Amino acid sequence: MVTDVVLPQMGLEVSEGTVTSVLVAAGQQVAQGETVLEVETDKAIAEVAAPRDGFVVSIDVAEGETIPVGAVLVRIGDTVDEGAPGADSPAGPVTAGDPPPLPVAKASSGAVPPTAPPPGESAHGSGLAIKETSNGTGRRRAAPIARRAASEIGIPLEQIDGTGPGGRITLGDVEQAAARRGVEGEASAAAPTAEMSVASGGQGDGARLEALSVTRQSIARRLTESQLVPAYTLSRDIDVEWMLGEKGRISAEGPAKVGVLDLLLQVLAETLVRHPILAASFVPPEGDTPAQLRHPDGIDLGLAVATDRGLLVPAIRRVHELTLAELALERARLVELTRSGRLGLGDMGGAAATLSSLGTFGVDRFTAMLNPGESSILAVGRTVERAVPRDRGIAVIPTITATFTFDHRVVDGAAGALALTELAELLEGGMAWRS
Repeated sequence: MVTDVVLPQMGLEVSEGTVTSVLVAAGQQVAQGETVLEVETDKAIAEVAAPRDGFVVSIDVAEGETIPVGAVLVRIGDTVDEGAPGADSPAGPVTAGDPPPLPVAKASSGAVPPTAPPPGESAHGSGLAIKETSNGTGRRRAAPIARRAASEIGIPLEQIDGTGPGGRITLGDVEQAAARRGVEGEASAAAPTAEMSVASGGQGDGARLEALSVTRQSIARRLTESQLVPAYTLSRDIDVEWMLGEKGRISAEGPAKVGVLDLLLQVLAETLVRHPILAASFVPPEGDTPAQLRHPDGIDLGLAVATDRGLLVPAIRRVHELTLAELALERARLVELTRSGRLGLGDMGGAAATLSSLGTFGVDRFTAMLNPGESSILAVGRTVERAVPRDRGIAVIPTITATFTFDHRVVDGAAGALALTELAELLEGGMAWRS
């Protein structure tokens, strides 16, 4: 029996993924749970595991290829030659006398070393040499991103040697062909997926096009959607002398060290519990159904995390029920997974609101853009000592500037002001910490 390993659904908004690494070769024995590929989506880099023990009878994708959810990635059989063609096929079955498959290494260029025998032959019996077509129609086998890149820079596929499975042309092959032809820039810059032009004044002075990564495409799409939301902002300087003292006390007494972000997250969750309209989200009308408000059954909070791949927002579940120690450990876990690109499906999406902090980057105050599907986001800058009037004198106190952004379709100005005032009062001495 042959089992198809397909690209799973990895979130409601995820419709495709890009293969970043193929970690097995045709003919290789694999165990259930063993990672066979890595796929990048606009959320994270996910590992796709073998669903059962068996042998890889074909690899149907190449590194650098963008594929839709549900597409077959790898086929696993009970034996090496399962799924191979019959004796009348030019390729013939895979036998024990065939040379062992070469290992498939990760490659940053998107190219995959050739395997022996090519998966296209062992699994489908194409019997074609690397430079021939896969179906006899004259159409070269090529990853979609590679085909588009070659078209953009004007290199016929017939002039490119494919090094992917079954002779498939990868993006790395196009890059190498472009380099041989002396084409300015990299072939990857020509991939027509959400390209970004580097301004050059149109003078041909070395400007190039750079293809957006899957993550940056998602960021661009979501921020464009955010601009369509009628939003407003409210700001307030908050005295955090008491909060910082509590941070030191709780860390000294508790089972885990807590940080300012943990305190801010718990206070934000408490604010949403007291002002539930901030956790509601606007559901646009559809057909005969009028616009509605969606109210979650708990307070999940997003945390904006800067990574090498762009800004990502993991979700901390049911923050209003966690102790500070539990919250600190969960926050640290999610930040580590986010920066390594290993977020699980359960760690993404569905937040009621988001906390964004640029204090560690030296920013005093800023305005954050709403995440689509959320009605509030809190932006917090660094702690700054300020001189303020106090008891008929001047006192120097640590302060932060908190800026709330609200979806005006959901949260009216007065409601937003009351929520910000309550958040400030909690941080200035009114919070009963869950510890």
